[in-house]
Formats: sequence, C-alpha cells, structure tokens
Amino acid sequence: MKWLMVLALLPLPALAQPVIEAENPRHHGWWLGDELIQRLHVPLPEGVMIESASLPRPRAVDYWLDLREVTTRRTENGVDVTLRWQNFYAAMEPKLREVPPSPIRLSDGTETTLPGFEFVTSPIHPIMMRPGPDEMMPDPVYRLIDARPNRIGLALMALVFVLTLAVLAWHQAWWPFHARPARPFTRAARQMGRANDAGAQRRLLHRAFDAAFGRVLIGADLPRFLAARPEFRPLEDRLATFFHDSDAAFFGAGQQVTGEAPTLARDLSRIERGQR
Repeated sequence: MKWLMVLALLPLPALAQPVIEAENPRHHGWWLGDELIQRLHVPLPEGVMIESASLPRPRAVDYWLDLREVTTRRTENGVDVTLRWQNFYAAMEPKLREVPPSPIRLSDGTETTLPGFEFVTSPIHPIMMRPGPDEMMPDPVYRLIDARPNRIGLALMALVFVLTLAVLAWHQAWWPFHARPARPFTRAARQMGRANDAGAQRRLLHRAFDAAFGRVLIGADLPRFLAARPEFRPLEDRLATFFHDSDAAFFGAGQQVTGEAPTLARDLSRIERGQR
C-alpha cells in the first residue's frame, strides 16, 4: 500500500512527462565553426502540442555556442524538433563541451525538457612536432650582388682624392712640400711672421731672391732676374724700390728701413704659387 500512497502524492504532470527520444551529434571530431544538428522526437497524446513560445530561440547561448535554427514537424504520435547548433570554441587541445538542456511547455499545461548533449571539440592547429630540420622552410632563392664595380669606383675616388690633396699641398706649399727650394718667397713670407725686426725681414727676402736667382742678386742684376723669371715683372717697380731702399739702408747713412718687405714677400709668394 505504501507505493500506492507515494504515487498518489506525485504531481499529475510529472506522471505525464513524455520520454523524449534524442538523436545527438557524434561525441567527438568537431572543430571551430562546425554545425552540430540535434534531432529530437517528443511523443505527445492526440490534441497536445508544444507551445511555440516556449521553444528555444536562435541566439548566442554562450560565447562559444550559437543556436542557429529551431524547426518542428508534427507526426502521428508527437513532434519532431531539430536544433542546429554552431561551435565557436577555439580549442588549444581536445576539450569536452556541454550543450545545455532547454525547458519547454506543452499545451496541456505540463512541462518537459529538451535534453542537452556533450561533444569534444579539437584544435585546428597541427600537433606540435619536435623541432628539427624538416620543420624549417627552405632558403629563398637569392642572387649574389657583384660588389666589384662599387669597390673599383671607391678605389678610384680615393685615388683621385689623394692626388687632388697632393696637388693642392704642392701648390700651397704645405707639408711635406713647404721646404722645397722652388718657392723661396713663400718660405720667406712664413719666416717673416716670426721676425719682428725690419732689417731681419729684409735679409730673409734677400736670401729668397738669391735662392730664386741661383746666386746673389743685387740691384744691378734685377733686369736679368726679371728676364729669367718674367712672372715677377708686374712687380718690377716695387722690386727696384726695394733694392734701392736696401742699398740705402745697408750702405747709406742710416736711412730708416720701411716695412715694405713682408707685403712684397706675400705678393711674390702669391705669384710664385700661381695665385696672381
């Protein structure tokens, strides 16, 4: 009698819940983006229907699961329900996911639940392989660039630079060309910068004339000097004045020596270096 009392205490709807037949998707082998179709058969008495408002709506059920479509079809002994799910779970390793059940209401006032199911989603990246030469991509095809023209061009430019610098140093009488005897006036002009005495400056310029003439040059030999070195002829009057003043200063009665020697030496140096 006890079991009869228990049955009497159970709610009538619980006794009337249908046994739903489920054809769930396969348990494993699903990937990101796959659609999973679940087919259910809900057995119902004649005249009883599923309330359409209670059916699950297509929506994003979870961040990784969408319900894309819900369709129903009436049969002789119930209703076929088809649920189309889509998986968006980006698995890093095989992972078990659970689709939740969905409660529904029937037209006779009872409630039942569309069962959920489980499936295993797999990663879409390949299985990690042990690093090795086979995992490396082949070297790209490349073409060697011939650097010989650039090296030759660089060497020629360096040679031209060195030659130009050497010619400039020779022309300006820089080291190591500053001591050559071919430019005595240039050397004298430099030495006069360290000689404060006007008499010493004149003596430096006289030694420069002697070196340029090849022997001691006196005022009487000035025409012969200008004939041998015609580039200095534009300064003929100043040279004559210089030798006249030197004779007066060295052999005269103590005539004052002017400071013309440094200026004259610089002008002679410019002519000697081809700048005038």
